[in-house]
Amino acid sequence: MEKIAFIGAGNMAEALIRGMIRRRLLAPEDIIAGEANPGRREQVERELGIRVTADNREAVSAAGIIVLAVKPQSLDAVVEEIRGKITPDHLVISILAGISTRRLEKELGPGARVVRVMPNTPALVGAGISVICAGRRAGEDALAAARTILEAVGEVRVLEEESIDAVTALSGSGPAYFFLFVEAMIRAGEKLGLPAPEAERLAGSTLAGAGRLLAESGRPAGELRRQVTSPGGTTEAALKVFRERGLFEIVEEAMRAAAGRSKELGG
Repeated sequence: MEKIAFIGAGNMAEALIRGMIRRRLLAPEDIIAGEANPGRREQVERELGIRVTADNREAVSAAGIIVLAVKPQSLDAVVEEIRGKITPDHLVISILAGISTRRLEKELGPGARVVRVMPNTPALVGAGISVICAGRRAGEDALAAARTILEAVGEVRVLEEESIDAVTALSGSGPAYFFLFVEAMIRAGEKLGLPAPEAERLAGSTLAGAGRLLAESGRPAGELRRQVTSPGGTTEAALKVFRERGLFEIVEEAMRAAAGRSKELGG
């Protein structure tokens, strides 16, 4: 694989770098990162053993694959800095939420090859799922390179770009929904009389175990739910409240808000 430059060295960039080094896709000396924060530069360089610079142009010039890993709000400043350094020989992989391949192709200059990615934070523990899509000038070789990088931290799916806003709402933002539900269960457990540490342990382990059961059983979520729900039992009483309070409608409305925000970020 070609040398890789990360523009931005935040949590997701760190997860990808650790994954590639762990899988031996690249050695630390083949990876460079551009990072504006001095403290973060020192930390990443010390912990990952890669070269980290404050000059994004230097990072781009040292690599054939460029991973854009900054916040969407920082894109304009980054593009202004690296625009003249991107050539048709570069592959640009973007993990910026809401930013389309067409916009990146336009702003990075003629010939830019772009693959857009929507990852999620379980990548930090090698359990992520990422969706990738190709821009107009990125062929199968570009998608294959992006897939190889993202598979270092989890599963990869390939979809058309028109699906990415929905993906952002579902898997991109989805871990936060899960954590919020865990928080709600902990709070309810405490109000029912459980000590806070026990409520936290029980809620976290229960939902993590349920997720593992779903992943490893190969059974649909609805079937697994029905197996736990005895007629007239405790689970049925709880699920009745969720339905009556409109859980499905709440989740749909929340995901529509996330997808809408993704569209707004893309301009």
